[in-house]
Amino acid sequence: MTTKRKTSYDRAERKIGRLLVIGGNEDKDEDSMTILPHFVKMCGGKRARILVCGTPSKEVEEKERTYRKLFEKIGVAEVMEPDVTRRYDGDNEELVEMVRRATGVFFTGGDQLRLTAIVAGTPFGNEIRHRVFNEGLVAGGTSAGAAAMSSTMIISGNSKGTVRRADVGLAPGLGYWRDTVVDTHFAQRGRVSRMLVIFAHNPQILGVGIDEDTAVEVHPGERFTVIGNGAVFVFDGTVTYSNAPDAGDDDVLAMTDSMMHVLPAGYSFDLRTKRPILPNGEIVPAKAS
Repeated sequence: MTTKRKTSYDRAERKIGRLLVIGGNEDKDEDSMTILPHFVKMCGGKRARILVCGTPSKEVEEKERTYRKLFEKIGVAEVMEPDVTRRYDGDNEELVEMVRRATGVFFTGGDQLRLTAIVAGTPFGNEIRHRVFNEGLVAGGTSAGAAAMSSTMIISGNSKGTVRRADVGLAPGLGYWRDTVVDTHFAQRGRVSRMLVIFAHNPQILGVGIDEDTAVEVHPGERFTVIGNGAVFVFDGTVTYSNAPDAGDDDVLAMTDSMMHVLPAGYSFDLRTKRPILPNGEIVPAKAS
């Protein structure tokens, strides 16, 4: 009689990691910052072993060094700097081993397309993905590092444009937060219109626009909670009508009954019911038809 060998992929043993998705320009003042200490707490506090991935930036070592100093000031067991600047760096077994030791991985700002082009699909990137979906690895990112966490990511957009297909460029993201598109520096750079373009073409997704010095802690498939000093804009893309299937790239898009929620710190959002949750735990009921 043979027995089936258990693997880390067995559903009963899977533990999906939490995400901390930051809108950029988080406060780095030791006396007042809240978001980075929150990430450290998620990763295990003083026992945390954090891998800082500066790949989105062209100044990889500088970015990693900056966050190393910040995390060490907060107090962690170890900070690792993989210095992944080319795709073949991701084949390095020593860097893959860093991922295996980490309790959290943090993606810096820069260019989200640079991050996915260099990391996605490499042994290094695959190990991060495996551990996020199966072993409870915490993944955090700011600005470009946050935008890359969704399945589809925004790579370009005209903040001063109207709602037109030509005003937004999209590409596949890392896919840690499924059925969601994340936009950062949201109110500061006037990015409402480009989020609406995405809705017109992808009505099944949720859009999350995050202000600077603001973040959401995500329990994938369940809920997220807002922290920081700004707001999070949640767009429910289940519209009743859109002319997107027939519109040209430069045509203004029509859509009806799109919904937006604005949530400050302490508020949450139920990803299953798509309803906001008040700080006291009360779920806001849907508007009666």
